[in-house]
Amino acid sequence: MLFGRHAQAERIGLVVQDARQGRSRVLVLRGEAGIGKTALLRLGADAAREQGMRVLWLRGWEPEKQLAFAGLSQLVRPGAHLIDRLPAPQAEALRGAVALGPTRPADRFEICAATLSLLAELAEERPLLVAVDDVHALDPSSAEALAFAARRLMAEDIGMLITTRPDPAVDALTVALPVLEVAGLEESAVGELVADRTGVSPHEDVRRQLALRSAGNPMALIELVHGLTGSQLSGHGPMPRTLLAGATAGALLADRVAAVGADARTLLLLMAASTSTETGDLTRAARHLGVPRTAFADVEGSGLASFASNAYHFAHPLVSSAILAAAPSEEVRAAHRALAAACARPGRAGERAWHLAEAALGPDEQVAAALEELARTTESRSGYVAAAAAWERSAALSVSAPDRARRLTAAAKDALMGGRNTHARELLIRADALVEEAGLRAEIAAGLGRVELFTGHPALAHRFVFRAAEELCDTDPRRGSQLFADAAMASLLSGDPAGAFEAAMRTEKLLDGAQTPATLVVGLIRGITMLHLGEGSAGRELLRRCLEAVRTQGDELPTEYVVLAAATMNWTGEHELGRRAVNSLLERLRVSGALGMLPFALYVSAYANVSTGRTEAARAAATEAVELAGFTDNEFWQYLSLSALAHVEAVRGDAEACRRHGQRALALRRADTDYPRDASEALGLLELSFGDYPEALRRLREGAMSTSADDPDSLLDSNFDAMEARIRCGLPLSPGALASVAQHAGQVHIPLHAAIALRVRALAAEESAEDCFEQALALHAEVPCPLETARTRLTYGERLRRAGQRVRAREQLRGALDAFERLGAVVWAERCRRELTATGETVRARSEPSGSEDLTPQEFQVAQAVVRGATNKQTASALFLSPKTVEFHLGNVYRKLRVRNRTELAHRYPGLRE
Repeated sequence: MLFGRHAQAERIGLVVQDARQGRSRVLVLRGEAGIGKTALLRLGADAAREQGMRVLWLRGWEPEKQLAFAGLSQLVRPGAHLIDRLPAPQAEALRGAVALGPTRPADRFEICAATLSLLAELAEERPLLVAVDDVHALDPSSAEALAFAARRLMAEDIGMLITTRPDPAVDALTVALPVLEVAGLEESAVGELVADRTGVSPHEDVRRQLALRSAGNPMALIELVHGLTGSQLSGHGPMPRTLLAGATAGALLADRVAAVGADARTLLLLMAASTSTETGDLTRAARHLGVPRTAFADVEGSGLASFASNAYHFAHPLVSSAILAAAPSEEVRAAHRALAAACARPGRAGERAWHLAEAALGPDEQVAAALEELARTTESRSGYVAAAAAWERSAALSVSAPDRARRLTAAAKDALMGGRNTHARELLIRADALVEEAGLRAEIAAGLGRVELFTGHPALAHRFVFRAAEELCDTDPRRGSQLFADAAMASLLSGDPAGAFEAAMRTEKLLDGAQTPATLVVGLIRGITMLHLGEGSAGRELLRRCLEAVRTQGDELPTEYVVLAAATMNWTGEHELGRRAVNSLLERLRVSGALGMLPFALYVSAYANVSTGRTEAARAAATEAVELAGFTDNEFWQYLSLSALAHVEAVRGDAEACRRHGQRALALRRADTDYPRDASEALGLLELSFGDYPEALRRLREGAMSTSADDPDSLLDSNFDAMEARIRCGLPLSPGALASVAQHAGQVHIPLHAAIALRVRALAAEESAEDCFEQALALHAEVPCPLETARTRLTYGERLRRAGQRVRAREQLRGALDAFERLGAVVWAERCRRELTATGETVRARSEPSGSEDLTPQEFQVAQAVVRGATNKQTASALFLSPKTVEFHLGNVYRKLRVRNRTELAHRYPGLRE
């Protein structure tokens, strides 16, 4: 029976009740050790069983924390018979992860998605409660998979209760989940608990002292009253010093550990150090140390642990901590040696390696080699964080510096794959200080470059990777060419076209006519360079050939190269080509379950979609990017995703959301980062649409000042929105801005940029500048970009109205209004209406939304997938949802769009197919 936990029990009961009724719920119970989290978890599990639900119980165990997917296997094995129902890539990855089938390296999020899918399949049989005790003690890969599943639940008949101590790593994983802080018991509940345990109702003064000294912690309270007499509890006898002094639960348990005999203490130490709770291992290790059988009875008699069903259980995890903290280091090493001997059997090599490592006094190549083998095996199961830990420990035990450097480099690679970017950088820096061999030194530099590129430091990434390429260009030309291509990509992303061109030419020289993935990067950079040098036809043709290579060879190309190709099309104004390229990549990533690269691709997709007038698709892509980037723990991708979403919201005129997401993005940008100006430019665009030109200029200048550019003002000189804001503020354009306008206006082979430059030139002109506007509109027609075309028509209409040409002004303003309304750009549309009204025209009421505008981003994605012919299960797999959640969203789609089935949806909304 629980005392003083009525409010918590009520919250837990709602989780169970809602899950039983088809509304998935998650609740994280967070509190200090001994506070009663496990008791509350049992309460929820009992309630679920009473309602006929299946209960899956997982418990974190600190000694298993280095064993990849040890925690997840507790969940998967009861549902192993359902794995065949999962999408094939997920099933294959999940079997390999928990050693139920052949292993293969996979994106770590493929296993996260498979975990969600398996839980959904289990819930199809009957409603499910997942009870996770001590998630802070789970191995990181298992914790990540469970957190992913928890954050994607919606309508699956699944409840999830998770307990944890305060822990920064867990807090990061559960940041979007509801948390219930479990605090100490009130004084009245303390009295009730003591009375229940002892049969004596404590005196008021004793109860107050117990509540004060234990801080309401039930475990500490139970330990405090352990051994107190009825006389003491009733207030008739003196209280012991331990109570008067107060103590934590851990300290009180340590006193009980110290009180047992030497043999029992040795057995307890073996139990605390073991990676398994099976009594078979324990018995063999005890025999190895000469511990008599009587010690088992002594341990059980102490109340610190119990034995049942060939396994042992501590009364509380704090018992294990107290044992390990109190034991001399030599006794701990001896325990690990005994446990290693007990694990000397097939299938236990990993556990044996870790025990030997814990027993080692110094460098030991034999143990280092065993850990290296474990790291390779763990890699093959996609347990990258655990593999990195094994590599790092192997490096620490290495005898020679070259082996240590090699193993640290391997650890960094796995840390990067596991999303631990900062740790990967630290490992590579340590390795670099040890290495002398040129090849490994180059790979370390390449690794550092990759870390810097994907953490928002592309200029630094270029320097590292270029250095690596130079190291290898003579001895390994193929690898050198690949690294030069990577350096070119980093340079391009950092806004250094000259550096990109130099690296691309070095790539081309090393390739010597050979066709490799690096050829694509060379072609992209050559194409961009040709465009800027005025070789428009040749440049555009080369870029189109690059896109054709993406279309035909996409499966063979690195994901980042395909994203770069799509982004290049966006930069050059060929948004439709970029959209097609990134869409094919998104489909491939979804089918393969490679969620880790999705935020990057969705970021580019959002810009391509909004630029081609598909604002709903853009909002859906950006929203998904934000959500998935939150799982990756990559702040750079979070920044990009939030910036893309803010940009789409700026176009749509959703001011509150744009400012919220823009500020969240800016909060991620720090002095040591070199992030693009996307967030500030989105906020600047929003203010521009509202006509607050000083604020728009301030936002855009803020973005320029945040970069590492030597002359931030020069960045504003090439920003068309900043130029418009200056002109509308009554400020003259700088010589640099005027030169930029002239340059871009003359580059008619980049039609979109030329059209916008002509618009700015016309806006700055004191006379009508009709020729500029007409040329701009002709160029807009070559590469459709509805927003920019509408802005040009709006500006042209404004100028014509002020010149007294109302009839001609109406023609431009009507075209702009139609475009803005189709885009859902409500603020821009309202500006158009005001201008039209000023011409004397009676402006029609705002058009009714198309219907799809009422859909949430996820509903829109579900509708798109269904219209394209996907089943619920295929849609769920692609969007990392469960089929029941897809069914739930589809029901909302039908209701909002007033259709009855898929066929009608596809017939009435064919635009969703694009």
